[in-house]
Amino acid sequence: MDRRSARIIDANLNRLSEGLKVVEDIARLGMEHKGLLRGIRALRTRLGNDTLVLRRRVVLDRHSEDDPGRPDRFDRGKRRDLGDVLAANFKRCQEACRVLEEVLKVDEPRLGAGFKQARFRLYDLERDALAALARRPLD
Repeated sequence: MDRRSARIIDANLNRLSEGLKVVEDIARLGMEHKGLLRGIRALRTRLGNDTLVLRRRVVLDRHSEDDPGRPDRFDRGKRRDLGDVLAANFKRCQEACRVLEEVLKVDEPRLGAGFKQARFRLYDLERDALAALARRPLD
């Protein structure tokens, strides 16, 4: 795996795990939705276990101090409430899965296929979360 691919993979593994943690905490503490929490936690745990070796490999190519996307000017997302945070983080996770699916086709096709499955699982979880919010909005 070349250094450029490793950096893309590292950034998107981080993006995915961070986004999943935000979604999990909103389901757990903001929504108190046990079913959604179980689904998200199971996905987060599975992906964490499946990517442990890969994470250790790509972190060595991390150069976050030189990342051109690091400055705050690249973070333009406005959030009105926890519902916006939830929706934005589901999208963040889905996008990270898509990037990982594509980039891993080169060196780790089995893992790439796993991210496709995760992306479609996230679509289902997002639908369930938004339906739950429609029934009982977050304050």
